[in-house]
Amino acid sequence: MSQVQRNESTPTPTAHEVRSMVERSGPAGVVVGAGGDPLIIGLPIFAVGSLALGMALIGVIPATALGAVVPIIVFGTGLFLTIVTVWAALLAQTMVAGITGTFAGFWLSLGALLLGLGHNWYGVTTAQAGSVQELFFIAWGCLFLFLLVPTLRLPAIYPAVVALVVAALALAAAGAATGDANLLKAAGYVILLFALLGFCAFVNVGLTAMGAKRPFPPLGRALVD
Repeated sequence: MSQVQRNESTPTPTAHEVRSMVERSGPAGVVVGAGGDPLIIGLPIFAVGSLALGMALIGVIPATALGAVVPIIVFGTGLFLTIVTVWAALLAQTMVAGITGTFAGFWLSLGALLLGLGHNWYGVTTAQAGSVQELFFIAWGCLFLFLLVPTLRLPAIYPAVVALVVAALALAAAGAATGDANLLKAAGYVILLFALLGFCAFVNVGLTAMGAKRPFPPLGRALVD
């Protein structure tokens, strides 16, 4: 019997066999979720959003123009981290999907906060804006604090990023509560620091994708086995 002809007694091919047959069909055959590393997009798009927010908070743009970062954090970082989350889920990379999905939610909701406060969508008065921002930063800070625990089993650069995110949100919450611009500026510098770590991790992942045996910079060993 040829490979094309089958009768009822022929067993149904397994998922692995089907995938192998499609992959052998050449470059025209596309398998959804067949491979790749979602972090090749997730890391740089996270880093550029962080860079934009950090620069805004340290005073590169006036405080009244903070909405200028919305196109980057919503239509860049938030949107593409959502795509990365779906990609990772298709690859059954649960932890990657969980982390990128969490950050996607943060960036998208931050964009909604900035737009809403700037256009009075939520009925929040100017006097109440500080308390609203404080609530936002505390809520997300608590989530990232708990996210820090499972990331301790990842290369050290990743829990370092999450820890810095928690620190930045704590500073931002304190700044929103007290109205102290210096605390928000300090949060901006912390954000710039974890943006740098994000770019470094991206370089590592990019070099690995290109086949480098010893990609630089090293991401560090996991803090917890």
